[in-house]
Amino acid sequence: MSNFIKKLTILFLSIFIITACSKESGNNTEQKQSKGNDAAATGQVDESEDTENAEDAKEQINLAENKKIPASLEEIISYPKGPFTAEDTQIKDPEVQQALSKVPELPEEASEEELNDLFAYLYSLFRKEYRDPREAIAFLTVSGPESEGSSEEKGSFNVEIILDSSGSMANKMGSQTRMELAKASIQKFASALPEEANVGLRVYGHKGTGSDADKKLSCASNELVYAPQPYNEAELNTALNRFKPAGWTPLAQSLVEAKKDLEAYKGEKNKNIVYVVSDGIETCDGNPVQAAASLKDSGVAPVVNIIGFDVNGKDQQLEEVAKAAGGTYQNVKSQEQLDNELEKAIEESGKWTKWYVDETGKNVQNNIRQKDELLSISNDWIFNQTFEEYRIISALSSLEYEGKITSDQGLKVLEIRDAYYSSQKEIFDELETVLMDMIEQGYDDNEKKINELYDKNIN
Repeated sequence: MSNFIKKLTILFLSIFIITACSKESGNNTEQKQSKGNDAAATGQVDESEDTENAEDAKEQINLAENKKIPASLEEIISYPKGPFTAEDTQIKDPEVQQALSKVPELPEEASEEELNDLFAYLYSLFRKEYRDPREAIAFLTVSGPESEGSSEEKGSFNVEIILDSSGSMANKMGSQTRMELAKASIQKFASALPEEANVGLRVYGHKGTGSDADKKLSCASNELVYAPQPYNEAELNTALNRFKPAGWTPLAQSLVEAKKDLEAYKGEKNKNIVYVVSDGIETCDGNPVQAAASLKDSGVAPVVNIIGFDVNGKDQQLEEVAKAAGGTYQNVKSQEQLDNELEKAIEESGKWTKWYVDETGKNVQNNIRQKDELLSISNDWIFNQTFEEYRIISALSSLEYEGKITSDQGLKVLEIRDAYYSSQKEIFDELETVLMDMIEQGYDDNEKKINELYDKNIN
């Protein structure tokens, strides 16, 4: 019995030892396999990390090869628009982050050139499109009354008629006297003038007689019977009925007085025309040619047109008067011819008056439009610069957060940014001043052309 128990005990111990050895052997195998697997896994991770690092290095850009920031106006205008210029662009946008991820980590002792290259790259990302300020300049072409423009009026249109009331105007032409025919034509002429025109009437030689005894009285008779004002039929008729043919011909003095009549209407701001209707030459010892030249060169600067009324070969002096005044001379021998001559003047005056009003208005409107356009471009530049500046500072913050630049490097790039935009603003401000002067000069030049063309053709 005891032997049986001993044998049984030995058997159990043997089984236990075998089992324990088997487990240990299994554990050793598993550990070896585990270590083999861990080693394999570690090798795969290291290989993956190396691949990713290689790809990152491959994607990173060489900042030195980036396009340099523009310096001159031409470069600013032609520089390409960046990829991230939408107003709602955010630095956290995936596309923006991808572009920033290409920035290599700067060395701690980055050079000034490297910092400038970084700024140039960020500038290229957010750079907006800039309009050329010179687009605001567009000058008018002044080409005549066929031009269409606005209806803004400038100044006034003034006509003064100087009528010879010397004794010879009582001579008959058909069934009526020259004076009667002239008065009828003047009334018709005045009634057909543009509504905005002022008309005046001066007569001379309407007192005394043609005798030597009355020469002093008659030569001193020079009267503004209808002061320049809008046409009024009844008042002009009353003025026309106040005088009759009487004495001598003080033509020169009438031109001297006409300058006084129109002195309130300076030639640079108004259009002034003087019509002289006369049947004879100066008889009061005056110098009408000199008086006409003086009238032309005065501040009134009117166009002086002479209408000889059946002068009968004594028109040389009247022609010289018209020439000295820069006007025209026509000799008429009937009321129909007088009417035709005045109607021609009315038609021409009306056409050029309308053109003058339209063109001056267009010139003003063009001047305003150019200034508005320049202001609009200026505002665009300011908006663009503000947009770019804020996006660049946000991009620098992101790069600093990612450890690609230091805080000090970010501050230095901001200094580069500030200096650049300050310089760009100086370029624009200087150009804006020049362009504004050009706009004003263009306005003045066009105004001068309009006045010259008007003066030339109103005759």
